[in-house]
Amino acid sequence: MATHNTFSVSQVSQMAGVSIRTLHHYDNIGLLSPIRGQDNGYREYTEQHLARLHQILVYKQLEFSLDKIRDVMCSQHFDAYSALAEQRDVLLNKLDKTQLIINHIEVAMSIAQGEKNLDILFTGLPAEKAARWKSQFAEMASDQSDYKDVMQSLGNLTQQESEQFQQVLEHWLQQYLQVLSLPVHAQDLQQLVLEHLKLQNRFFRQMCKGEEFSGIGYQGYLTLADAIIQEPLAYEMFAHYAPSLPEHLHEAMMYFAEHKFKGNIDKYRQVAVSSLSSE
Repeated sequence: MATHNTFSVSQVSQMAGVSIRTLHHYDNIGLLSPIRGQDNGYREYTEQHLARLHQILVYKQLEFSLDKIRDVMCSQHFDAYSALAEQRDVLLNKLDKTQLIINHIEVAMSIAQGEKNLDILFTGLPAEKAARWKSQFAEMASDQSDYKDVMQSLGNLTQQESEQFQQVLEHWLQQYLQVLSLPVHAQDLQQLVLEHLKLQNRFFRQMCKGEEFSGIGYQGYLTLADAIIQEPLAYEMFAHYAPSLPEHLHEAMMYFAEHKFKGNIDKYRQVAVSSLSSE
């Protein structure tokens, strides 16, 4: 039975959150030696022992070895400041390495999210086509050595943002198909071309989170328009909805570029450079 102001080994174990075996080991190596009960010889700890144990646990948190802790706490001539400075440098080095590992993990997570988002963007398409297009996209990006970069940028979108963009894009496509018979200069059709530019600006803005994005410029818009008919993958994906859609959309975008974008580049470059839910 513990006397007044003393604690049994099991009580100290519970209070300090260390095992009884650990306390016995500290006693055996002379790091924390309790008193012995006069009646039964059991280990008993005073409040001074608890304070010393607290110090030991602090050093353990700093990843000091038990031998080093014993040197710090038991030697009158030991340079505790130098020992702490040395351990600080060790921990800072570990911190740098840990941060590097975390950075790699975050990149891998972003790429994984990007691949999930790519799956979302292919939602609603025939499974065979979706699988083939995703494979072709990966091969095309891999050839350009930027697949990971693209996936990482795509991973900047949340799942909700990707789902929302896929739904809005699908709605836009259905609207465009309804006016596909109109000439490219028709007002209703040109309004849809403008909506398409807004969608692209919002999408790229989301992909560039944390980076500056000032909108798709005039030359960039021409490149996107040409890609619809020049890139086999893009052409096939648009043609899935209607055989005439790729050429029609390309012509409509070129008309928009020449008659609207070119004469007011700042306005159309900045249009809808905000979240997908705005406007």
